[in-house]
Amino acid sequence: MQKTLRYIFLTILAFSGSKTLAQQDAQLSQYMFNPLYINPAAAGMDGVTRFQLHYRNQWSDYQTTFDGNGSLGTQIFTASMPLNGLHSGIGIQFVNDKTPSGAGYQNALLSYSYQIGLSNGSVVSIGAKGGIYTKTFDSKFRPRDAGDPVVDALSGSFNQTKTDFSVGVLYKTVTYQVGASLNHVNSPTYSIGTDKTGAYAIKQVLNLTGSFDYYFNDDIKVSPMALWKTDFNTNVLEGGAIVTYSEKYWLGGSYRLNDAGIIIAGISMLNNNALRLGYSLDLTNVGASAKAPLSHEILLSYAIPAPRLLAGKKTPVRTPRFRH
Repeated sequence: MQKTLRYIFLTILAFSGSKTLAQQDAQLSQYMFNPLYINPAAAGMDGVTRFQLHYRNQWSDYQTTFDGNGSLGTQIFTASMPLNGLHSGIGIQFVNDKTPSGAGYQNALLSYSYQIGLSNGSVVSIGAKGGIYTKTFDSKFRPRDAGDPVVDALSGSFNQTKTDFSVGVLYKTVTYQVGASLNHVNSPTYSIGTDKTGAYAIKQVLNLTGSFDYYFNDDIKVSPMALWKTDFNTNVLEGGAIVTYSEKYWLGGSYRLNDAGIIIAGISMLNNNALRLGYSLDLTNVGASAKAPLSHEILLSYAIPAPRLLAGKKTPVRTPRFRH
């Protein structure tokens, strides 16, 4: 089992290049606590109904030359619950992301997963999500030549909305899980201006994830994890580990190749660890002069028991790190 996970991590490392993926979707340093954002197959796999708010302040106090000051701000809401009587799970996702210039995107997506229990006690989940993806722009464009008809056609803020679809698969055992997802399968394309020459397409993005839970004793658990994503031209690779004590407190770190080192900490509270609060700090170490040294991220999560309607039998496998 450990050899299998080690092979997966090495494969991810081998296929990741030195280039960095252009950020068309907001990146999360605490992605391991919000798997639905990356992979629709994670819907309902918690075994509870979970609501999550994610706030990211990237490159805090970033100073731009032309387009105003301020960091890249991202707000994400996700919710997920199991439908165990149907061997399924559902989830929703809302994202708002904006740059200092006012350009950004918003999406609203619905996820569904179908879960297959295997004879060894593990679960394979197959999922899909779909909805709308809106690109927003403002009028702060700087034409290379005066009188550009595309720029002249733009007045004030405007947006375009297209449909967006993703698919994914997740394999989960008691101690480890691996997943793959392909986001923006239909690669929605947006046209800017009246003559439609300014086309912008959302690229397909492949995500591979893996994590493993190793228990030193009843109180201390170490969870290494890795994420690789690619648009089939450029790549992002990050990996690290989190130490959890008594299923209530966690501290860890990770490294995003050619970008930043990351510190992660958090605490679970209330009965059954229903309330979870997490924080991460990115320390930019590549291209810091063109960015800003720090990025902050806050995660607030609340879980309630799954509804009795369509309860059926509980999902047979859960990963404790994602459950608490």
